[in-house]
Amino acid sequence: MDASVALALGGMALLLVLGVEIIVCLGMGAIFFVLTQKNFTIDNIGIATFSEINLFPLLAMPLYILTGDLIGHSGIAKRLIDFSRALIGWAHGGLALTLLVACGFFAAISGSNSATVAAMGRMMLDPMERDGYPRDYSAAVAACGGTVGIIIPPSIVFVLYGVASGTSIGDLFVAGIIPGILMIGVMGVIATLTCRRRGIGNRIPFSGRELLRTGLRANLAFGATAIILGGIYGGIFTPTEAAAVAAAYCLVVGLFVTRELKVRNLPRIVNVSADITGLIAPIIALAVALSQILAVLNLPRAGVDALLSLSADGTVLMLVMILILLVAGMLMETTPNVILLTPLLAPVASSIGLDPVHFGVIFVVTLAIGFVTPPIGLNLFVASSISRTPVITIAWRAAPMIIGLFVSLMLLAFIPWFSTALL
Repeated sequence: MDASVALALGGMALLLVLGVEIIVCLGMGAIFFVLTQKNFTIDNIGIATFSEINLFPLLAMPLYILTGDLIGHSGIAKRLIDFSRALIGWAHGGLALTLLVACGFFAAISGSNSATVAAMGRMMLDPMERDGYPRDYSAAVAACGGTVGIIIPPSIVFVLYGVASGTSIGDLFVAGIIPGILMIGVMGVIATLTCRRRGIGNRIPFSGRELLRTGLRANLAFGATAIILGGIYGGIFTPTEAAAVAAAYCLVVGLFVTRELKVRNLPRIVNVSADITGLIAPIIALAVALSQILAVLNLPRAGVDALLSLSADGTVLMLVMILILLVAGMLMETTPNVILLTPLLAPVASSIGLDPVHFGVIFVVTLAIGFVTPPIGLNLFVASSISRTPVITIAWRAAPMIIGLFVSLMLLAFIPWFSTALL
């Protein structure tokens, strides 16, 4: 490897460890390469970057962000929580299970892990505290439950991975359903055992009438999921068009059905969605620019060869890739991880015979687990901010569920059926 390349990559890694914003790290890396490598200019990098991000599927990202914001303001999220409590609140740790199930339902509409943690956490922390749940434990459940936000379709990260790898976004969406349910189930078992052992929370009696009532009210939320998945696999529209239809559906429901969404709040909701998109889009652009530079320098090919030289055993290589993704998920945001690591790891996965959709699920699930893995996991910090409890105590409370997520990951990695059964 050229000394300047090693210096640039090492400098970026050091900046990340020091806590410098990822957009600054990517930008400085790209600028360094342009200044030190003779075959790069700002013009050709800019043109190549624009051509890579000027893609119709990427339009789904801001639309799913907007959909998630509309859900939070339209009363749909509250109905999901009510239904989840009627469905599972009778068990030990009923409210913890309610939060996990509600995270799954919310993820089926919003497509974002941080939005899932923030929306569900804000609604559930106070009721759980009144019911005897320690606030840091409730925050830990929210942080871990939020991991399914990028697994259960629709998923913004699956959109990015599909664009980066050329894998069908629709297939990735469907492949995420069973893994998401598995992850919620494993975390739910752990939460039940924990609450039963420690005597946390109160159980509510099961009521079929309440389940029916809340289920009928929650049909509005399930309608959005049916539109997204049914429309895509019915050949009615693409995943990007599904995002637009879902946003329009939530807008109509909030304004005219639940009537909890006020017209005067729409500019603020749109502005928030635009702000989030404005934070993500430059990261995508700079990550694409850096990946273009690395491709010209043939570093992805060199990385593939280096990984393949480690072992001829496909199992060993898969575990090495999982370790790389886990560390990357702990240190960096999802967007640059997908754009930078997909060209490196997807060819290795193909060479050892992994189905591209199956590997896409492994890729995204591993990054999701990185969100709750100390010391940097993003979900831990989101949960800390909404609960006003220290990150370290949330991480400690989350440890059993994090272990459960690793067990889920191993099942998904070694049993492809979980990812491909519905395809």
